[in-house]
Amino acid sequence: MIKKFGLFPIFLLIAAIGMVAFGAYNLNKMPETKYPMFNAEFSLHSGSGSVSFNDLAGKVSVVFFGYTHCPDVCPATLVNFGHALKMLGDEERSKVRAVFISLDHERDTPEMVSKYTRFFHPEIIGLTGNEAEVAAAAKAFMVPSEKNAPNAKGNYTMNHGTYLYVVRPDGKLGELASHQDSAEKIVASLRKWIKWAE
Repeated sequence: MIKKFGLFPIFLLIAAIGMVAFGAYNLNKMPETKYPMFNAEFSLHSGSGSVSFNDLAGKVSVVFFGYTHCPDVCPATLVNFGHALKMLGDEERSKVRAVFISLDHERDTPEMVSKYTRFFHPEIIGLTGNEAEVAAAAKAFMVPSEKNAPNAKGNYTMNHGTYLYVVRPDGKLGELASHQDSAEKIVASLRKWIKWAE
């Protein structure tokens, strides 16, 4: 009986450790996504090769759709992208991917898009593809895309979505941000998920 009683504190200690570990696990567990229907996918191309959505796994990603001839929204948004990346520490930035996808498959080549994004920050990944690949990416992210009628010189603009998609390390949507958000707000959105990134 004495021996059994002597083991009782050990059992209590083991149970307490288990409860603390379980609590810590739940505390550090990534919360459920607010966007369970989001199921993004793409297979596109940069100036240096093919990139798929799965290549972003394990990182926090911010994805934006547009085109290089965009006169206002796209360059302004990419300026914020670049500033946000500069505000992150080196370790934080290693866990983040910023991605710009061109919807203008007729004019934008992978090389053009990569050169365009590097102007704003060397770590912004510029992607595009052929008509089918771009359409599939836009559909997966539920991004509207419409080519407007060209002018007399053959130039045209495009209507496109303006949301920034902050994608969690597990590939689920963390939040939808506005293209008008400041660099500081983009950084805050990224930092919500960085602790779970590789």
